[in-house]
Formats: sequence, structure tokens, C-alpha cells
Amino acid sequence: MGFAQDSIKIAMRIAYNGGAFFGFQSQKDVLSVSGTIEAALQSVGIFSNFVGSGRTDKGVHASAQVISLEIPSYWHNLELLKQHLNAKLFPFIKIKQIWIVSEDFNARFSAKRRGYCYVLSKQNSPFLNAFSLPYSIQNVALFKQALEILVGTYDFRAFMKVGGCGDEDINLQCKEYKAKYKEIKGRSVRTIYRTKLLERRHFWILSFWGNGFLRSQIRLMVGFLLEIDKGHLGLEELKAQLMGKKIYRIPVAPNGLFLTRVDYK
Repeated sequence: MGFAQDSIKIAMRIAYNGGAFFGFQSQKDVLSVSGTIEAALQSVGIFSNFVGSGRTDKGVHASAQVISLEIPSYWHNLELLKQHLNAKLFPFIKIKQIWIVSEDFNARFSAKRRGYCYVLSKQNSPFLNAFSLPYSIQNVALFKQALEILVGTYDFRAFMKVGGCGDEDINLQCKEYKAKYKEIKGRSVRTIYRTKLLERRHFWILSFWGNGFLRSQIRLMVGFLLEIDKGHLGLEELKAQLMGKKIYRIPVAPNGLFLTRVDYK
């Protein structure tokens, strides 16, 4: 489909506090990131649909979410558009950048790599807990070994939330979950290019770069890593889960997770 007459195709890089929303995707009767952005766009005369680079779950933050859409050509002053929209999106959403893209650009399908960070805080503070998980890593060398094991191409279906059997949204019975688990086999292959653990003053920052991530994949992986650090699980069990031989459902809270990068080259 070509451009509408007198329209411009743009992309926006957006940051938001996920704790204020019930996820990125628009949902009926609850506040979502997409719904809030849509309302702001409509208030300035932009009614086209937009595509996001990914759908973050309830409570997950972003410093670099990307959306793409067409806008009327009279909004050729992109800096002015950004100012108008940010005034309406304050205080939980901020548009960081707007730029013109080609007609075939798609924020989701044109993405080559995505990066996420999970933040652990060494302090249990009411001022930090909304953006981090209170936990101090005990065995740094072991933790880095476990992170390195995650690098590569795997079928990550054992690290994907699909509902039921102890997951947060229990809309499937356990028998149905097992059937769904078999159905998604093969479609859940992803590549993690790099992982990293950084210590920054009172924080540990876990970084993951890959070609894409499944629903709750990083939260489930971080949960597994913390269990290894506690001594409850081992590296061999992590390898076994990556091969689909065992399933451990140990997700961490969403508040420490950030979408931090989306690359298109």
C-alpha cells in the first residue's frame, strides 16, 4: 500500500514508565501506552494507525520503543509536532525523536536487533523499587557463566509465557497448555547475540541483545539466573531447559525490565 496523498511516513522513538500502564498494546477499559499515544495523536489531527517495534507487558518500561505511522504533510515541522505531543503525554511518556522513513519501513518487521536491560538494585528502597528488583548478586563469576550460556540460537519455548499452569494469566488449563506448547514448537526460535553484566554503584544491570524476544522470555531467563545465583539451580539445568528437556517457570517482576534499543541496520 502506498502513501496516502499529502502524507509523510515517520518513525518515533519513545520512552515510557511502564508502571503507569497495563502494557503497550491497546486494551479495552484499561490504560495502555498505545491508547494514550493514540489519543494524543488524534488531538493534533493524526488518525492513522501505528505499528510498534514490540509489545511490552504490564509494568515493563522502555527508553527506546519505536513506532511508525503516516502523518498529514502539514505536520512537516517534526520538532513542533514532538513538542505538542510531549505536552499531552507528560508525565509518563516522552517522544525522544521523530524522523522521516521510507514508505516500506515498519517499526516491527524492519527491526534487525532489539536490546533489553533488567535492573537489580542492591538496596530495597521505595524510591527504586518501581524501576528495579531488590537483589544483590552473590556469585558474579557463576552469573556471567550462566549469561554466556544463553548466547546463541535456541528454541526458547521453555522461556515463553503462554498462559496456564502457574503463569499470571491463567486462561488455559494445564492440558491445553501442553497442547499449546507443542503447537508453538519451531516458531519460538530466537538468537541472542550478546549478554552482559555491569555493576553500577548500587545496581546490577543485565543486558540482552537479540533478533527478537518471546513474551516474558527475559523475565523468565532472569528468574532462572537468580535461582542459579542462589544455588537452587545449576548451569546444566539451564542448558537442559534451553534444549527443551525441562521447564522451570520462575519469572521475575516486570518493574526492572526496560526495552533499551531497537536497531534497523
